[in-house]
Amino acid sequence: MLIILSPAKNMNISNFEKFKFDKPIFINEINTIHNKLKTLNPQDIEKLMKVNQDIGFKSFVNFQNFDINLKNAHALKSYDGLVFKNINTQDFNKQDIIFANNHIRIISGLYGVLTPLTYISPYRLEMGLKIQIENSKNLYDFWQNKIYKEIFKNNQIVINLASKEYTKCITPFLKDNDNFINIDFITFKNGKYKTLATSAKIARGKMTRFIIKNKIDNIKDLKEFYCEEYSFNEALSNDKNFIFTN
Repeated sequence: MLIILSPAKNMNISNFEKFKFDKPIFINEINTIHNKLKTLNPQDIEKLMKVNQDIGFKSFVNFQNFDINLKNAHALKSYDGLVFKNINTQDFNKQDIIFANNHIRIISGLYGVLTPLTYISPYRLEMGLKIQIENSKNLYDFWQNKIYKEIFKNNQIVINLASKEYTKCITPFLKDNDNFINIDFITFKNGKYKTLATSAKIARGKMTRFIIKNKIDNIKDLKEFYCEEYSFNEALSNDKNFIFTN
Protein backbone atom coordinates (compact mmCIF):
# COMPACT_ATOMS: atom_id res chain seq x y z
CA MET A 1 0.00 0.00 0.00
CA LEU A 2 1.33 3.40 -1.01
CA ILE A 3 0.04 6.77 0.23
CA ILE A 4 0.44 9.87 -1.92
CA LEU A 5 0.57 13.40 -0.51
CA SER A 6 0.81 16.92 -1.90
CA PRO A 7 3.78 19.05 -0.89
CA ALA A 8 3.42 22.26 1.12
CA LYS A 9 4.17 25.74 -0.19
CA ASN A 10 6.26 26.55 2.88
CA MET A 11 9.35 24.71 4.03
CA ASN A 12 11.41 24.51 7.20
CA ILE A 13 14.60 22.71 6.30
CA SER A 14 15.28 19.80 8.64
CA ASN A 15 16.28 16.15 8.65
CA PHE A 16 15.90 12.88 10.53
CA GLU A 17 19.12 12.45 12.48
CA LYS A 18 21.23 9.38 11.66
CA PHE A 19 19.16 8.56 8.56
CA LYS A 20 20.56 8.31 5.06
CA PHE A 21 19.33 10.46 2.19
CA ASP A 22 17.51 9.02 -0.82
CA LYS A 23 18.61 10.40 -4.18
CA PRO A 24 15.93 12.28 -6.16
CA ILE A 25 14.32 10.02 -8.74
CA PHE A 26 14.05 12.44 -11.67
CA ILE A 27 17.44 14.16 -11.79
CA ASN A 28 17.27 15.18 -15.47
CA GLU A 29 13.74 16.52 -15.19
CA ILE A 30 14.58 18.51 -12.05
CA ASN A 31 17.55 20.11 -13.78
CA THR A 32 15.44 20.99 -16.80
CA ILE A 33 12.80 22.71 -14.68
CA HIS A 34 15.43 24.47 -12.59
CA ASN A 35 17.16 25.80 -15.71
CA LYS A 36 13.89 27.60 -16.49
CA LEU A 37 13.22 28.78 -12.94
CA LYS A 38 16.63 30.36 -12.47
CA THR A 39 16.00 32.65 -15.47
CA LEU A 40 13.03 34.30 -13.73
CA ASN A 41 13.50 37.61 -11.92
CA PRO A 42 11.54 38.47 -8.73
CA GLN A 43 8.90 40.39 -10.70
CA ASP A 44 8.38 37.46 -13.07
CA ILE A 45 7.85 35.18 -10.09
CA GLU A 46 5.40 37.55 -8.37
CA LYS A 47 3.29 37.72 -11.51
CA LEU A 48 3.52 34.04 -12.36
CA MET A 49 2.80 32.76 -8.84
CA LYS A 50 0.46 35.63 -7.90
CA VAL A 51 2.36 36.23 -4.66
CA ASN A 52 3.54 39.31 -2.80
CA GLN A 53 6.95 40.92 -3.12
CA ASP A 54 8.48 39.14 -0.13
CA ILE A 55 7.47 35.67 -1.31
CA GLY A 56 8.54 36.49 -4.86
CA PHE A 57 12.00 37.57 -3.74
CA LYS A 58 12.40 34.59 -1.39
CA SER A 59 11.49 32.24 -4.26
CA PHE A 60 13.94 34.04 -6.53
CA VAL A 61 16.76 33.55 -4.00
CA ASN A 62 15.84 29.87 -3.55
CA PHE A 63 15.89 29.30 -7.32
CA GLN A 64 19.29 30.98 -7.64
CA ASN A 65 20.75 29.01 -4.72
CA PHE A 66 19.08 25.70 -5.58
CA ASP A 67 21.49 22.78 -5.34
CA ILE A 68 20.22 19.39 -6.41
CA ASN A 69 23.17 17.71 -4.70
CA LEU A 70 22.82 19.35 -1.28
CA LYS A 71 22.14 16.74 1.39
CA ASN A 72 20.85 18.47 4.52
CA ALA A 73 17.07 18.15 4.34
CA HIS A 74 14.69 15.18 4.24
CA ALA A 75 11.46 15.83 2.33
CA LEU A 76 8.96 14.64 4.93
CA LYS A 77 10.73 16.57 7.68
CA SER A 78 11.04 19.82 5.71
CA TYR A 79 7.57 20.59 4.35
CA ASP A 80 5.73 22.88 6.73
CA GLY A 81 2.06 23.03 5.76
CA LEU A 82 -1.01 21.91 7.71
CA VAL A 83 -0.84 18.33 6.45
CA PHE A 84 2.77 17.95 7.56
CA LYS A 85 2.24 19.71 10.89
CA ASN A 86 -0.41 17.11 11.66
CA ILE A 87 1.76 14.21 10.57
CA ASN A 88 3.97 15.56 13.35
CA THR A 89 7.22 13.71 12.76
CA GLN A 90 8.79 15.06 15.97
CA ASP A 91 8.17 11.86 17.90
CA PHE A 92 8.82 9.39 15.07
CA ASN A 93 11.05 6.49 16.03
CA LYS A 94 13.26 4.48 13.70
CA GLN A 95 10.48 2.05 12.76
CA ASP A 96 8.08 4.91 12.00
CA ILE A 97 10.56 6.57 9.65
CA ILE A 98 11.38 3.33 7.83
CA PHE A 99 7.68 2.49 7.45
CA ALA A 100 6.94 6.01 6.18
CA ASN A 101 9.73 5.81 3.61
CA ASN A 102 8.37 2.53 2.28
CA HIS A 103 4.74 3.62 2.18
CA ILE A 104 4.57 7.36 1.43
CA ARG A 105 5.32 9.35 -1.71
CA ILE A 106 5.08 13.14 -2.03
CA ILE A 107 4.20 14.50 -5.47
CA SER A 108 6.06 17.68 -6.41
CA GLY A 109 5.98 20.10 -9.33
CA LEU A 110 9.78 20.33 -9.22
CA TYR A 111 10.87 16.88 -8.01
CA GLY A 112 8.11 14.74 -9.51
CA VAL A 113 8.00 12.09 -6.79
CA LEU A 114 9.75 12.20 -3.41
CA THR A 115 10.25 9.56 -0.78
CA PRO A 116 10.17 10.91 2.80
CA LEU A 117 13.97 10.55 2.95
CA THR A 118 14.74 12.17 -0.40
CA TYR A 119 17.12 15.10 0.00
CA ILE A 120 15.68 18.43 -1.15
CA SER A 121 16.54 22.10 -1.35
CA PRO A 122 14.10 24.93 -0.48
CA TYR A 123 11.73 25.81 -3.34
CA ARG A 124 8.18 26.92 -4.06
CA LEU A 125 6.53 25.57 -7.21
CA GLU A 126 2.90 24.55 -7.40
CA MET A 127 1.97 21.85 -9.89
CA GLY A 128 -0.88 23.95 -11.30
CA LEU A 129 1.43 26.83 -12.21
CA LYS A 130 1.18 27.81 -15.87
CA ILE A 131 4.88 27.86 -16.64
CA GLN A 132 6.32 26.72 -19.96
CA ILE A 133 9.19 24.26 -19.70
CA GLU A 134 10.94 23.70 -23.04
CA ASN A 135 8.14 22.61 -25.40
CA SER A 136 5.63 21.91 -22.63
CA LYS A 137 2.82 24.39 -21.95
CA ASN A 138 2.70 23.67 -18.20
CA LEU A 139 4.00 21.24 -15.56
CA TYR A 140 1.27 18.67 -16.21
CA ASP A 141 2.32 18.63 -19.85
CA PHE A 142 5.98 18.45 -18.89
CA TRP A 143 5.61 15.51 -16.52
CA GLN A 144 3.16 13.60 -18.73
CA ASN A 145 2.77 10.06 -17.30
CA LYS A 146 6.16 9.87 -15.53
CA ILE A 147 4.71 10.49 -12.07
CA TYR A 148 1.93 7.96 -12.67
CA LYS A 149 4.40 5.31 -13.80
CA GLU A 150 6.63 5.86 -10.78
CA ILE A 151 3.71 5.62 -8.35
CA PHE A 152 2.32 2.44 -9.92
CA LYS A 153 5.59 0.73 -10.83
CA ASN A 154 5.04 -2.01 -8.22
CA ASN A 155 1.28 -2.36 -8.83
CA GLN A 156 0.49 -1.45 -5.24
CA ILE A 157 -2.78 -0.18 -3.84
CA VAL A 158 -2.48 3.61 -3.89
CA ILE A 159 -4.25 5.67 -1.22
CA ASN A 160 -4.83 9.20 -2.45
CA LEU A 161 -4.40 11.81 0.26
CA ALA A 162 -3.21 14.45 -2.20
CA SER A 163 -5.12 17.52 -3.32
CA LYS A 164 -6.89 17.63 -6.69
CA GLU A 165 -4.08 19.80 -8.10
CA TYR A 166 -1.61 16.98 -7.61
CA THR A 167 -3.97 14.06 -8.19
CA LYS A 168 -4.34 15.36 -11.76
CA CYS A 169 -0.80 14.09 -12.43
CA ILE A 170 -2.12 10.56 -12.06
CA THR A 171 -5.84 10.26 -12.85
CA PRO A 172 -5.61 10.83 -16.65
CA PHE A 173 -3.38 7.77 -16.92
CA LEU A 174 -5.20 5.34 -14.64
CA LYS A 175 -5.97 1.93 -16.10
CA ASP A 176 -8.94 -0.28 -15.21
CA ASN A 177 -6.77 -2.64 -13.16
CA ASP A 178 -5.07 0.13 -11.13
CA ASN A 179 -6.16 0.11 -7.50
CA PHE A 180 -6.44 3.82 -6.74
CA ILE A 181 -8.52 4.81 -3.72
CA ASN A 182 -9.53 8.41 -3.11
CA ILE A 183 -9.95 9.59 0.46
CA ASP A 184 -12.36 12.50 0.98
CA PHE A 185 -13.14 14.36 4.19
CA ILE A 186 -16.43 16.22 3.87
CA THR A 187 -18.65 18.21 6.22
CA PHE A 188 -22.42 18.57 6.20
CA LYS A 189 -23.11 22.28 6.12
CA ASN A 190 -26.09 24.36 4.95
CA GLY A 191 -27.95 21.30 3.77
CA LYS A 192 -25.18 19.64 1.76
CA TYR A 193 -21.78 17.99 2.05
CA LYS A 194 -18.73 20.04 1.13
CA THR A 195 -14.98 19.95 1.60
CA LEU A 196 -13.66 22.45 4.12
CA ALA A 197 -10.07 22.98 3.00
CA THR A 198 -8.46 23.58 6.38
CA SER A 199 -10.28 20.73 8.12
CA ALA A 200 -9.53 18.35 5.24
CA LYS A 201 -5.80 19.17 5.33
CA ILE A 202 -5.66 18.52 9.06
CA ALA A 203 -7.47 15.21 8.59
CA ARG A 204 -5.12 14.15 5.77
CA GLY A 205 -2.16 14.77 8.02
CA LYS A 206 -3.69 12.91 10.94
CA MET A 207 -4.66 9.97 8.75
CA THR A 208 -1.09 9.77 7.45
CA ARG A 209 0.16 9.78 11.02
CA PHE A 210 -2.42 7.12 11.95
CA ILE A 211 -1.16 4.91 9.11
CA ILE A 212 2.48 5.34 10.06
CA LYS A 213 2.11 4.95 13.81
CA ASN A 214 -0.11 1.87 13.48
CA LYS A 215 1.89 0.38 10.55
CA ILE A 216 -1.30 -0.01 8.52
CA ASP A 217 -0.90 -1.88 5.25
CA ASN A 218 -4.49 -2.98 4.77
CA ILE A 219 -7.20 -0.76 3.29
CA LYS A 220 -9.85 -2.22 5.61
CA ASP A 221 -8.00 -0.79 8.60
CA LEU A 222 -8.26 2.71 7.13
CA LYS A 223 -11.97 2.65 7.90
CA GLU A 224 -11.16 2.68 11.60
CA PHE A 225 -9.64 6.14 11.35
CA TYR A 226 -11.36 8.85 13.38
CA CYS A 227 -10.36 12.45 14.05
CA GLU A 228 -11.88 15.91 14.34
CA GLU A 229 -15.25 14.13 14.34
CA TYR A 230 -14.56 12.65 10.88
CA SER A 231 -15.48 8.99 10.65
CA PHE A 232 -15.91 6.51 7.82
CA ASN A 233 -19.27 6.79 6.05
CA GLU A 234 -20.16 3.38 4.64
CA ALA A 235 -23.26 4.64 2.83
CA LEU A 236 -21.39 7.28 0.81
CA SER A 237 -18.31 5.16 0.13
CA ASN A 238 -17.46 2.55 -2.48
CA ASP A 239 -14.42 0.47 -3.48
CA LYS A 240 -12.68 3.43 -5.12
CA ASN A 241 -13.78 6.25 -2.81
CA PHE A 242 -13.56 6.20 0.97
CA ILE A 243 -15.65 9.04 2.38
CA PHE A 244 -15.22 10.34 5.90
CA THR A 245 -17.89 12.72 7.18
CA ASN A 246 -18.62 14.78 10.26
